Amino acid sequence: MEREIKLVALDLDGTTFNSEKVITERTRKAIAAALKKGVIVMPATGRQKTGLPESFTSIPGVRYALTSNGGAVVDLWEDSMIYADFIPYKTACRVIDQLIQIDALIEFYHDGKSYADRKSYNRALHVYKNFPDWFKEYIKVSRIPVDDLRERVYSGKFNIEKMLASFDDMILRQQLFDEMHNDPELSVVFGNSFNVEITAATANKGHSLLKLAEKLGIMPEQIMVCGDTMNDRTMFEAAGLAVAMGNADEEIKAMADDVTLSNDEDGVAAAIEKWVL
Repeated sequence: MEREIKLVALDLDGTTFNSEKVITERTRKAIAAALKKGVIVMPATGRQKTGLPESFTSIPGVRYALTSNGGAVVDLWEDSMIYADFIPYKTACRVIDQLIQIDALIEFYHDGKSYADRKSYNRALHVYKNFPDWFKEYIKVSRIPVDDLRERVYSGKFNIEKMLASFDDMILRQQLFDEMHNDPELSVVFGNSFNVEITAATANKGHSLLKLAEKLGIMPEQIMVCGDTMNDRTMFEAAGLAVAMGNADEEIKAMADDVTLSNDEDGVAAAIEKWVL
């Protein structure tokens, strides 16, 4: 049965990016061809707005982005926020009190920017041994280190899209996840292999994707998504066509309507070529 796809939402790390954190020429061409056809193609990521890769957003026609794991959906052309689901104030205060005591890089996202606790920021760059080089470089260019992260949360002046902790010690990471993931006021996920990402209970990729689709007059069955981890689960549940990467977690593959090639084999390009072009 032929599908009419009007919106394509793409996870970034492990999906659109290959293992070298590059969007290949074939993938860029496939995205550009879909956009030229009138299909909306957008990143759907845990990254904040300022962390979006220019290699994706510079493709002519890319207008929308789902950021902060669904904490915000932005219009890049208008430099405006279309939809937001912030962490409630009292919840954010409770979370920051817990995070600030642990040995991890602690940060929150507000208005598309990432603010990091300066002490943990310095530890992450100069002490932590298990952070990959690409992540340390990404931290340098995308984080704003501050001395008063907790005070900023308590001030109530910051609408917090996401809070997160990135760990050098994976035992501590698992402990935090176990402590928080059943909290009814929060959505808690592993965003990558070394962090824990925290948003409002209703903030997730799938929910925010459907909010954008509704605004644009697009039906769920007209949405295709590509992803690789359980962080993409809600998108898979929301979209009419869920495509898992060849390198995806087995749980994600089991949820998928189709499995494409891996992120090192232009899997996103292959999926767009198969289902959209």
